[in-house]
Amino acid sequence: MQLYMRYWWILAGLLLVGGRICSARPDEIDPAPRERPALWFSVGERLVYSVQWGILRVGEAVVWSEWVDDPDRDLLAIRVTARTVSFMDRIYPVDDFLESIVDAQTFLPLSFTKRLSEGRYRLHEITTFDHVAGQAHWKHLLREDSERFFEISSDTRDLLSFMFFMRSQPWEPGKHYEFQVMADEKVYDLEVNTRKYENIELPAFGKVRSLRLDPEAKFKGFFVRVAKVNVWLSDDARRLCTKARAGISLGTIQVVLQSVEGPGDDNWVMANRAE
Repeated sequence: MQLYMRYWWILAGLLLVGGRICSARPDEIDPAPRERPALWFSVGERLVYSVQWGILRVGEAVVWSEWVDDPDRDLLAIRVTARTVSFMDRIYPVDDFLESIVDAQTFLPLSFTKRLSEGRYRLHEITTFDHVAGQAHWKHLLREDSERFFEISSDTRDLLSFMFFMRSQPWEPGKHYEFQVMADEKVYDLEVNTRKYENIELPAFGKVRSLRLDPEAKFKGFFVRVAKVNVWLSDDARRLCTKARAGISLGTIQVVLQSVEGPGDDNWVMANRAE
């Protein structure tokens, strides 16, 4: 069971130093609103995914973005929650939270927070990034003397900011791409091979033409094969993750897009409003 949960936050994300950072409250009014940077997705977008283990629905993941209240620069929060449902919540309850705070001008992360509650397992860690100095600082907040510094490149991103960055890329079938991504206080070289377009059946949207991506990470020359992961991105301007799948020893975990909420008037949002 615990082996299954180790991949929970990875699939949920496939769907993201210094200064005081706090989330803007909906009832607060900015006395001097400024023009925000133009991005390739609508800030305020909320994506809801069903998490399935084999044929069983065992959880729900929600991915959303919002502006962060900061007087000096445009900051963006990308957040993910993942929780168990139904029988799984009684057998092995999960309540996970991930957050990436991103500089909207460069779309590079300032911090990445991971807070996991899975059965009796607890983890709360934060990584802060200094891309100018080429260094990141990782600290486990539930353990004393548990921190480390490690080198990063000028474009190293955490998992969540990287997944949203992926949506800006002009993916083509049958290509090979290379990136760097931070995960589990390490920097991995991430290789992504694109396959072909497939029609992914989604409950609320019908068949959606999506490009299959096969990511594979390696660290210090050795490939890390914790699971065979496949990701599908919609072939449209949003480039949403329509489905993600991981094969493990205990079966197959799938994350399937259920609803799209937030600003906009395209088919994704209108389908949700029509319900």
